Amino acid sequence: MMEQCTRPGRNLGVMMVLAMVLAGCKSERAPVETPPPVVRVALIQAGALAQPNLTGTVVSATQSVVGFQVGGRIAARLVERGASVQAGEVLAKLDPADLQAKVAASSAQARQAEAQARFAQQNFERIQSMVAQKLTSPQDFDQAKSNVNAASAAQTAARAQLDQARLALGYAELKAPFAGVVVSVDADRGAVVGAGQPVVTLAGARDRQALVAVPEQRLAGLPHLAKAQIFGQTHSLDATFATVEGAVDAASRTWTVRFDLPQNPVTASGLGQTVTLSFADQTVSKTVPIGAILGQGDRSGLFVVRDGKAVFTPIHVLSLGHEQAVISTDLPTGTMVVALGVNRLHDGERVRIQPGLGS
Repeated sequence: MMEQCTRPGRNLGVMMVLAMVLAGCKSERAPVETPPPVVRVALIQAGALAQPNLTGTVVSATQSVVGFQVGGRIAARLVERGASVQAGEVLAKLDPADLQAKVAASSAQARQAEAQARFAQQNFERIQSMVAQKLTSPQDFDQAKSNVNAASAAQTAARAQLDQARLALGYAELKAPFAGVVVSVDADRGAVVGAGQPVVTLAGARDRQALVAVPEQRLAGLPHLAKAQIFGQTHSLDATFATVEGAVDAASRTWTVRFDLPQNPVTASGLGQTVTLSFADQTVSKTVPIGAILGQGDRSGLFVVRDGKAVFTPIHVLSLGHEQAVISTDLPTGTMVVALGVNRLHDGERVRIQPGLGS
């Protein structure tokens, strides 16, 4: 009787074990599928690339550091910083005492050389007449002729030295090489300066330019026309690209660029003031969000969304902005591309477009 009660329980346990084994086999044969990743998309667009403003300084197109051509002690400075001067106007003077003494010494040497040359010529003429009468030797004649040549050369050198001393005395006055504005005064009364040492920095009176620092990545595509707004002025001016100076700055990675400004009272009085250059948006053929770009250089590409799949397509990146990338591709405008999360995708992978976030 007890054996009959035990068998049904044993059979029930066996059936439960078999059911669990079968359930486990069934779960291994039917794994749960991972849903496709959700991506944000955008369309390839044709539009404009914004050009950020550049801020710089109004400078003169012509600027020169002026110094004396001779050394000496500055006796007087006749201009102040910011003063307007005319071409040839005296800016500063040296103490002329030393230069006057050199003129006097050179003048005396020139008179002495002239006297010696005159005496040598007279002696030569006397010996020449004696040679004709055979009253002297040919050697005396040759010596007299040599003395004439030497005295003539010494006279020429003395005259040149006198001319140089007189020029140096004239250089005791520092004159403006052109009409302009005194930007800075680098040496004052009483200072002893050498030849060529800066005394006054002079900026041209007329032509004005905007001096700005341009990031190296913007230089190639920088427009050559801009609107210039000088600080404190209400009207903007037309500015035209002029030159790029020197080499890129190693610290800031910027180039120094000059834009020509028109000649008018605003720019004439604005020397040293802050100027802002604004540019029209640059028209470009095709742009995409910068997040859509995967890779660099020749390996750049993006994922085109086609039939629910992300298809990797190579492109050429022309330039990168803050938010947009300018690209060269045969894909038409309006093509849907993945705009965010491209680094998680594989070519041909199925994707889901995030609702409400399209182009």
